[in-house]
Amino acid sequence: MRSRYSAYALGLIDYLVRSTLAAQQAGLDRDAILAWSLGSTWLGLEVEEAQLIEGEPQHAYVTFTAHWRDESGTHNHRERSAFVCNNGHWYFIDPTVELKLGRNDTCPCASGLKFKKCCASYF
Repeated sequence: MRSRYSAYALGLIDYLVRSTLAAQQAGLDRDAILAWSLGSTWLGLEVEEAQLIEGEPQHAYVTFTAHWRDESGTHNHRERSAFVCNNGHWYFIDPTVELKLGRNDTCPCASGLKFKKCCASYF
C-alpha cells in the first residue's frame, strides 16, 4: 500500500497499473489516475491495519487513510483494500473495475484455482 501511495504522489502511473491485478489493468482509466495524481498535493498516508489471510494464494487486507489537497480543498479517504500475492508480487484488487467472470471460471490472479475458491470474496 505504501508503494502505491508513493506512486500516486510521484505520478508513477505505470507502476499503479502494473501493481493492479492483471485482469483489471485494461479497465483502469489511466488519464483519470494521472489527473488525480498530478492535480493533488499528497499530504500523508496512515496504514491502520494489515491483515494477512493465510492460504494459497495469499491474500491481504490493508486499511488506510490517505490525505491530499487539491483545488477544492483538503481531503481524507479511508479504505480497506484487498491484495493478492502471485509469484512473490502483491497486486491490488480494484473494486471499481468490473470483471465478467463466472464462479467456476479460472481465477484472474493466475492461481490456477476456480474464482469461487480464490478471489471471489474480495470483489
